[in-house]
Amino acid sequence: MDNDWTPAEIDNTEELTLLSAVCQVIDVVNDSEYNPRIFEVAARPIAYIANKLSLTETEAVIYAIVMDIYYDGSISISDIARCLGIKPIKAMKFNKQLDALCKRKFLIRNTDSDSHDKTYRVSTEAVTSLQEDTEMVIKEVVINNIDDWFSQLDNIVVSRCQGRIDYNTLCQRIGDLVEKHKDMPFLKLFKTKEESLSTEDKMLFWWGCNMVVSDSFETIEACNFKKLYENMAIYRQQRKSLSAGTNNLLRSGLFRVAQNSDNRIRDCYELTPWVMEKMLAELELGVTTTAVAKDLMSHDNIVAKQMYYNPREQQAIERLTNLLQPARFAEVRADLVKKGFRSGFACIFHGAPGTGKTETVLQIARATGRDIMQVNISEIKSMWVGESEKNIKQIFSRYRKLVEESEVAPILLFNEADALIGKRLENVTRSVDKMENSMQNIILEEIERLDGILIATTNLTCNMDKAFERRFLYKVEFERPTMEAKCAIWKSMIEGLNDDDAKALATKYNFSGGQIENIARKSVVDRILTGEELSLEALYGHCDAEFLDRKTTTKIGY
Repeated sequence: MDNDWTPAEIDNTEELTLLSAVCQVIDVVNDSEYNPRIFEVAARPIAYIANKLSLTETEAVIYAIVMDIYYDGSISISDIARCLGIKPIKAMKFNKQLDALCKRKFLIRNTDSDSHDKTYRVSTEAVTSLQEDTEMVIKEVVINNIDDWFSQLDNIVVSRCQGRIDYNTLCQRIGDLVEKHKDMPFLKLFKTKEESLSTEDKMLFWWGCNMVVSDSFETIEACNFKKLYENMAIYRQQRKSLSAGTNNLLRSGLFRVAQNSDNRIRDCYELTPWVMEKMLAELELGVTTTAVAKDLMSHDNIVAKQMYYNPREQQAIERLTNLLQPARFAEVRADLVKKGFRSGFACIFHGAPGTGKTETVLQIARATGRDIMQVNISEIKSMWVGESEKNIKQIFSRYRKLVEESEVAPILLFNEADALIGKRLENVTRSVDKMENSMQNIILEEIERLDGILIATTNLTCNMDKAFERRFLYKVEFERPTMEAKCAIWKSMIEGLNDDDAKALATKYNFSGGQIENIARKSVVDRILTGEELSLEALYGHCDAEFLDRKTTTKIGY
């Protein structure tokens, strides 16, 4: 092999920088099949890298290779083997050097809970060091108080959730974070409890604390810490010991079985009052109604509005309104619980746009004295994979808190929920598709354990997942108004409109109630701007302008 390899010539007179040294090493290494002579041929640039960064010669060579290919994103053993011109199995002998580079934070190991393959990425600090020809400096995170400490803990947990660090690295970083700041009051308190805890218990405790502090979760379900452990046997063992009540987190008074969780939901835990009121007292985590009610609409602020329905819709809405009257609702729920049924009510209002679905929810809330917690669908979906699932869980967590603290349970409204209740995708590979399915699974689970009232509105039901269809107890279809209803809406919306004109408008234009309201609003604006009463001709003009597609009007007669 030695005789066949012709190394690239390098300029030993060039003034070296980290970047030029890396380039020279790569010129020699490429297709060398890792010939031992590379240390002789590239001795000068290898020595420069090793001395500059306090690395061994072999580490310096591996450093040069990963810095050369870092722009490709994830770096694998196969990538390094390809650069050296050797088989991947032979490149595995450099695992020791890769681990050393990780320890020095030149590299960050990526992990995937479904895979044992090691992949790496170059740290930002390593890239900066290469570009500026300086020793690598890891910026020290300044922690002055408990908020800073938990902010750093959240960064570590997020790195684990996103597969950027493995379980061992997580243990090391959290352990270092605890040890370095062990004199902080809350960590001194933790010290009195940790003697009986295993490493797995400690990691689970801090994972749970992070869910409560940084993600505003009230309870810690077993499924929420599945991403913590790489070894699923450890996860199952922890879950089993918690369920059996033998886990030391329970025995030491750090965790307890969730007090307010639905009895049908297994493996649901929470931080004990000792943790909340003593260890984490500085964080003031007690969630008040005011805090969770920022997206709450008071029923007192809902304006009464006359609604027009066809007979079937009218009957369904009257029945639902009667059910949601506080005294009646409490009676029905108590009877359901007694018989072992779920006590929450999930309803869906579906139909064409503008048929009064959302307004009906408002009027039901007003009539039953219930506030509305309205969910903004666009705010749920985060650009970061994993964040959307957290957003969904936080919504239901806030809603449960409101139900607990409210004398009359509010309504949780998912308006225009088409994007959340569609058919789940099969055989997904993209992270975004996995996230969509995960969000839907969370919503399905939350509806199962619902202890309140959820109403979703949607324009589309043809794409609804069957699992959602089963979970909605009341399904109300909103059709376009009948001729009689349209006439009544026209007369109620346009002041002074007579029966004949209302019938003519209802006959010519197949409008929904929402479209008629649009025209009425434009008419009011015209009256304000011109100071004149609306003419019938102007009213027809507004009607014609309402359509983007001119073919949607109804011809009279034929």
